[in-house]
Amino acid sequence: MEENRLQGILDGISLTPPWTVGEFTVYLSDRLGKRIVLDPWRVHVPSVSRCGALWVTQNELVVKYDPARSPRGQRQEIMHEIGHVLLDHRGDDKFEVTDSLLVEGLDPQRVREVLHRQHFDSTAEWEAEWLGTHLAGLSRGRPDDIDGAGHRAASLVELMWR
Repeated sequence: MEENRLQGILDGISLTPPWTVGEFTVYLSDRLGKRIVLDPWRVHVPSVSRCGALWVTQNELVVKYDPARSPRGQRQEIMHEIGHVLLDHRGDDKFEVTDSLLVEGLDPQRVREVLHRQHFDSTAEWEAEWLGTHLAGLSRGRPDDIDGAGHRAASLVELMWR
């Protein structure tokens, strides 16, 4: 994937940064016509082995993320999964959700496909990481923040002092 295409995806976002994850997911939900649900992992899995996941259902995109990470780390993890969506990466529709911790809190009958890391060195993972890192860098606050006006005002003040 060329960085020009990735940059084009960023440039096509019609929100004024910095935005909150909540603002971004509302924007993307409207754009995609699907509800985006941010759902922190609730089962105990060691953080070193726990990463984000994306479940695609008919009406929702469910993003799983690690609540033990810093707010910046949570934004990165969430935006990485959203990067897969923006890049139109396809998930695994043959994944046995009933045999995995990935099914936590979701009816397996609703799952159409699952995006989860099987290989960390694939082109798709590199693309999602690049895009997710840039999206996270344009966002502020905790994942449950919904109003970014204060973050944008603080950014303007910061620019004035430079």
